[in-house]
Amino acid sequence: MAAIDEAFWVDLDAHIIANRSKDLAAPSSGVFNLSPLINASAPSGAPPTSPRQVASDWTGVLDTITAAKSAADRQENRLREQAAAYEALIQELKLAQNKIKDLEVLANEVREQTEKKQHEIMAGAERLRQEIQAKADAQLQTAEDRIRAAELRASVAEDWLRRIEQASKNLLPGERRAAA
Repeated sequence: MAAIDEAFWVDLDAHIIANRSKDLAAPSSGVFNLSPLINASAPSGAPPTSPRQVASDWTGVLDTITAAKSAADRQENRLREQAAAYEALIQELKLAQNKIKDLEVLANEVREQTEKKQHEIMAGAERLRQEIQAKADAQLQTAEDRIRAAELRASVAEDWLRRIEQASKNLLPGERRAAA
């Protein structure tokens, strides 16, 4: 802001100096004669002032005011343009913030859905594991039961075979029995 103020005053000073040199070079025919007013209002001991000097002072003041007004208008226009640009940037920033908020909400929803789906998958996997384990245990139990039944049948069969063998030995005549 200080650079803008400094540039403004430098520009204004240059404009005033340029206008004063034009006024000093211009003919005085169009200048209002202020000498009676100056002489009447001047103190009695003050040296008289020339009308040309008074007119150039007033025109210099008017030029200064005009230059200041022109510079102020230019600066006001620049400030309006900057304000419009800032307002556009603020609107873009608000839109970007809204998009970010929307994306954050969406990301949270996706995260929640992902966690929910993960829990569902984990629960399903656990149920499936339990079902497979139950089936495997049942099949193992069935196989063990079959093995015990087969061993029991084999034991019974061996017992029957021993009995049959013993009975067959008993059926043999006496001499063969002793050889057997």
